[in-house]
Amino acid sequence: MLKIELGDLKDKNEDLMAFLEKRLRIKPSMEGGLIVLNDTKSKVKLKKDILKVYLKRYLHINGLRKGYRVLVEGNKLRFNKLKSEERI
Repeated sequence: MLKIELGDLKDKNEDLMAFLEKRLRIKPSMEGGLIVLNDTKSKVKLKKDILKVYLKRYLHINGLRKGYRVLVEGNKLRFNKLKSEERI
């Protein structure tokens, strides 16, 4: 089970959940401010590396890639907003 902390992107939770469900074929659920992906019923084991790539792709598609990073901390992934001098 992996969790995604949205941080400043809480208003995009429905859009992100639909994006992930389409790509991963796992129905995400909301628990507080976290999106939870439970892969115990799935035939394929979800890996953090793959999920990180999809989250970065979501940011790119929505024009947010230059303002956010995706960090992995244990079984939790989170969006980290970049400061203005860190932006590329």
